[in-house]
Amino acid sequence: MKPKLIRILSLLLALTMLTGCNVSVSAPEESDISKQYSITERKMPLYFDDIDNKEEISLYFVNETGVPYISPDIIPHLLEAIFEQDHKYEVSTDENGSVVTITRKDSPYTADIDFNDDTITFLDYDAFMKYENDPLVSFGGMSVFGSLFKSVDELTNDRYGKTICFDLKPYEIDLVSSDDGYYIPMQTFSDLFLSYYNAYSLYNGKSVIITSGLDRDLSELYYSAKPERTDEFARYDYHELCFALDHLYGLKDVHYIDSFDEYFVELGMRGRLMGTDQSTSDAVLYEFITCYLDDLHSKFQQTSCGTDGEAFLEQADGVTGPWNTKFVNCIDEFEAARNKAFPDGVEPYEEIDNTAYITFDSFTGPRPDADYMSEPTEDDLQDTVRLMQYCYDRITRPDSPIENVVLDLSCNTGGSINAACYVLGMFLDVGEINVRNTMTGASTTSRFYIDANRDGKFDDKDTFANGALNLYCLISPVSFSCGNLVPNEFKVDPHVTLIGKTSGGGTCSYIPMSTAGGATFTISGYRSMSMFKNGAFYDIDRGADPDIYIDKITEYYDRESLTDMINGYR
Repeated sequence: MKPKLIRILSLLLALTMLTGCNVSVSAPEESDISKQYSITERKMPLYFDDIDNKEEISLYFVNETGVPYISPDIIPHLLEAIFEQDHKYEVSTDENGSVVTITRKDSPYTADIDFNDDTITFLDYDAFMKYENDPLVSFGGMSVFGSLFKSVDELTNDRYGKTICFDLKPYEIDLVSSDDGYYIPMQTFSDLFLSYYNAYSLYNGKSVIITSGLDRDLSELYYSAKPERTDEFARYDYHELCFALDHLYGLKDVHYIDSFDEYFVELGMRGRLMGTDQSTSDAVLYEFITCYLDDLHSKFQQTSCGTDGEAFLEQADGVTGPWNTKFVNCIDEFEAARNKAFPDGVEPYEEIDNTAYITFDSFTGPRPDADYMSEPTEDDLQDTVRLMQYCYDRITRPDSPIENVVLDLSCNTGGSINAACYVLGMFLDVGEINVRNTMTGASTTSRFYIDANRDGKFDDKDTFANGALNLYCLISPVSFSCGNLVPNEFKVDPHVTLIGKTSGGGTCSYIPMSTAGGATFTISGYRSMSMFKNGAFYDIDRGADPDIYIDKITEYYDRESLTDMINGYR
């Protein structure tokens, strides 16, 4: 770094520290119950993930700060409406009138919202939130593929997490109680509740949107208004961002971050994030996520409705992260080598003598119109599960010459974990996935069978790992996220040999999020895909090391030579 730039950053840091930047804020001497609030109710449209799915919601504004609050009474409905689940939560208030409890019906699991202490306590966060038929630490659920999966319950193991108390006082986030009701900031609800389901809330001053991503119609609606960003709102926006990242960012320890507020101070970003210029706040957040988190799962998505596009681009243009840059360059190298070897494109399924090669660059999720029990055709091969079924049918056909199967993940950058589970089930005698919640300590080892031949039975005919075939997986530094999860599960299994270079890492599933100001982004969340070995969970962020190294990238795609090497290795 240039000396002049170092001096400028030092001055910015000193100025920020002089203006006050303590991460901890003393608890108020009087309780919220005894405070006096001016509360204004405003009814406005609420959209659930679709412009046609519209309701009305009451927002509450406390002391004209511009920060929207909701009543906890509506939380069960908000959770159930967007996820189309049966009613399963109920709300009650304690006899002292200071704690509102949301209980998952027919269970002991609660969320206690304490308006005296400004805390939200979950007896078990995962058990309170998870879908009905999902494992404890949910990773999306295999039921989306219908009868293709069968859970092996006796080999599935859940470890329940610790009780977790979210203390809002250090973040200056108030839970408000008055004679008329109880109120929680909508963005706090979004960060603690909606984020679990990969969703978030947006507010533009005229309407509320709850979604996992804006489509064209919702985007047009959202950007049609531009709310005022007051000093009070900007301060809340900043502290809520710190709160969310402190608790939900799964790589916090790896990045040596004790407090995101302290980290923003160290980077000279605190004042600009907390300012009333929404364009600057968004640009600084973009720089922070891109250049300093720099973990590939964490990405800035869209600016706030209050941001001026030209002003944002002027500040954010040219910002990049060192690891992002290195990863993109690596993708370019591997794709260039593959394009040279396969100028007409690589086939999803190819046979070279006695060796079958299966190639796809992302794990695609289930298609609602697909019949996964029918016979797959060549038109289906962009769908990961249909491709695997097609490959299975070809490899196991009568008089098949195939002795070796190579799963080529060398340019695979991830995708649907459900599809990754299907691939694992086909290559292992028993499919397995391991997930740990870095926030609560809960963990799940989920084991399952797949029905590869679609005969309605789950037996040793449904896997390549029955001893008749030699199994290999081709990996590279590009193999990221689910492209890294699969080889890590192979690493502790005796059936599959890894070939290539160390895979690209990516241990935490991403979470889509929003700021109170309305910018959207993703982060590496608290669900850590893990390798389970000797009874313990290990994160897989460093990647899987190959059993057989390949020195040159061009050797990845010389399949004649690679086939000879595999046959010689046997």
